[in-house]
Amino acid sequence: MGPLTTVLDALLRGLKTGDKDRRGQLHDLWPQIAGKSFSPHTKALLQKGGTLCVWADDSVLAYELSQKYSGTILKRAQEALGEEAIKRIIFRVGQIR
Repeated sequence: MGPLTTVLDALLRGLKTGDKDRRGQLHDLWPQIAGKSFSPHTKALLQKGGTLCVWADDSVLAYELSQKYSGTILKRAQEALGEEAIKRIIFRVGQIR
């Protein structure tokens, strides 16, 4: 393995830990993070600054998640993606696609 290969491998590993990769990981892991009953009715987006924005398709669900489950969801997301990647969580109501 030559020096160029070593440099390229290190560069690619660095790129994989970026926000774009974390967003993909979040999308893939969301059913495990949110749970089977909540994941079909929610969508998570990672915003700049480490904010996890969770969109719910119903205002009652968004309220319930924010009041009862925000700590659990935040902890699961941090365990999956790292505490430095996700610092806080907010809930919004909107259409889930």
